[in-house]
Amino acid sequence: MRVVGYVRVSTARQGESGYGLDAQRATLERYCEANGHELLTITTDIVSGAKTEAMYGREVAIAAVEAGVADALLVRSLDRATRDQEDAARLFKRAERGGWRLMDTDKADSGDPSQRLLADIRLAVAAEERRKISERTREGLAAAKARGVRLGRPSSVPPEVAERIVAMRREGKSAVAIAQRLTNEGVPTPGGSEIWAHSTVRRVYLNAERAEAKREAVA
Repeated sequence: MRVVGYVRVSTARQGESGYGLDAQRATLERYCEANGHELLTITTDIVSGAKTEAMYGREVAIAAVEAGVADALLVRSLDRATRDQEDAARLFKRAERGGWRLMDTDKADSGDPSQRLLADIRLAVAAEERRKISERTREGLAAAKARGVRLGRPSSVPPEVAERIVAMRREGKSAVAIAQRLTNEGVPTPGGSEIWAHSTVRRVYLNAERAEAKREAVA
């Protein structure tokens, strides 16, 4: 069977590390080799599974199978292709109408009625687990806030880099220009990447401004 693979991670940091994507690709390759499938290509998304409208890599993969280039869309697990049960139902229906199959390496298969039921159950269980995790997280944050714990991730930007950003902003340089300069100089971003985004520069600057305002208020 000819298949198109699809891999997805939720965050840019996961995408930059390559670990999540590489692990998924390796699993798809092993699965195809073990089952005699021809893996034509693998498309990629770095986006939350809740944002199905932004999963462009998924749409490219689906377009390929709908055009007859491949017989199936293969993912590591169904929650890589869809996390929303309504979206999953639409995706299964789309596969049924188009005559192609949505499969994962855990044996879920839209072309097999018995496995389709299993897929529905697994998606429902995953959705419930995400709801519970979200609920526990909110409760934990509320309890920590009540104890006076300062929430939020500490800044990983070295003080000297933050000071440079503030100085350049006060000189009138734009966030885009500062991001380009830091990138050209090879200064690592807070996430360890080599490419600065103007939004990161803006966030560092605003955080520094807030910290300075607090110090002045206390003084």
